[in-house]
Amino acid sequence: MISYFTCLGKYKTFSGRATRSEFWGFTIFNAIIIALLAYFYLNAQKEYQVIATVIFIAYIVLTICPALAVMSRRWHDLGRTGKWLFLNLVPGVGSVVSLCFMLGQGE
Repeated sequence: MISYFTCLGKYKTFSGRATRSEFWGFTIFNAIIIALLAYFYLNAQKEYQVIATVIFIAYIVLTICPALAVMSRRWHDLGRTGKWLFLNLVPGVGSVVSLCFMLGQGE
């Protein structure tokens, strides 16, 4: 959870390095929050679906920049440029290759 708040604090820092534990701490905690928000959205009663939708979309929008920043710093830790995060835009293969790199040990 400390990694999560560290990454939120460094939301505009695309330079430097992010350790494997910092990256995965943020990513896993972020995924848990998104899963919980999706669960509440899917199970909300009709009168609360609009509120659940707004909260879900707002969270995604607010955490996209910190997620990209920590991924860029993680690429730097792996000895590559942060531009490698665009690899995730390649359907299918790009995300798998990126995941394999993210599991690796940094320099």
